[in-house]
Amino acid sequence: MVGSAAFVYDDSVLKYDFGSGHPFKITRVRMAMDRLADSFQELQIEPARSATRAEAELFHDPGYLDLVKRFSTAGARLLDGGDTPAFKGCYEASLNVVGATLRAVELVLSGKYAHAASFAGGLHHAGRRNASGFCIMNDCAVALALLRRRFNKVAYLDLDAHHGDGVMYGFYSDPGVICVDVHQDGRTLFPGTGSYLEAGSGEAKGTKLNLPLPPGSADDVLVSMFGDLVVPFLEQARPDFFIVQCGADGLKGDPLAGLSFTQCGYLRVIEMLHEIAHRACLGRLVLVGGGGYNPGAVAECWAGEYMALSGKPPICGTKPSTSLPSVLRKAESVMSAIRESHPSFSG
Repeated sequence: MVGSAAFVYDDSVLKYDFGSGHPFKITRVRMAMDRLADSFQELQIEPARSATRAEAELFHDPGYLDLVKRFSTAGARLLDGGDTPAFKGCYEASLNVVGATLRAVELVLSGKYAHAASFAGGLHHAGRRNASGFCIMNDCAVALALLRRRFNKVAYLDLDAHHGDGVMYGFYSDPGVICVDVHQDGRTLFPGTGSYLEAGSGEAKGTKLNLPLPPGSADDVLVSMFGDLVVPFLEQARPDFFIVQCGADGLKGDPLAGLSFTQCGYLRVIEMLHEIAHRACLGRLVLVGGGGYNPGAVAECWAGEYMALSGKPPICGTKPSTSLPSVLRKAESVMSAIRESHPSFSG
């Protein structure tokens, strides 16, 4: 019998730790699992694994991986402009995160589970040759590169408040990677990218969809954009596998972003993607983590999203949030601009 959803976790992923003073807290993953273990009988935990060097090289440049390994041994120096410090063992810890995401993909491909979640992953900023934004190796991109060896078309959905630049530009010219990225407008937030005019290059033009949201956007904007733009875009693309980056820094009150989502909005989006995956590709869908800097709120959100994959989403404790009229007007303007300019909607 096929299981509903695997939760990939063991304590090896907790080694991806920048220290107590850093905003990125990998312990959110353990917190989400503990919440589920207390109240959700359908929790199905599967152990993680470490990725191999060859697997990391499916996306990353060997020279960059050598650099990470040297800094990892030394346990010092910055891997980017200031956000991502090397720490002792960061090379091996990064391979653990990549391996956990690959394990989730493997469990779905094997048919043992319809879906899987690896919330230790979602390190979407790392590029082929660089670290960025707390991300040393890009587990999402490695998984997509692996899936492209098997499938003609795979989809990557990014819900993080910060644009997933490492994935978007890593596959910008690949028509077989369908990218949808919902994020706070890059003119107001790191990494400053993700214009709605960026739709892919060459043969891949039209396969990338950026949805930059004005600060203050709430659940009404998020759900409307998905229903009106993302759902028809994905229905038309019909990919063979879905990876969804579930960064939860769009939750209202997150200290590093300015969106106003609640768990209700995120859950509705996951439910829509769950439905599309079952229509398009036998439900092949993997969730990974990402940003989110209020650990308790993030853990609660991720636990709910895992439950949604299992067909039993929790009842939201609050009402869906609504945007101020001024924010709503800005969001509607963005949606209109996308319809007029994006190849998938403009004809």
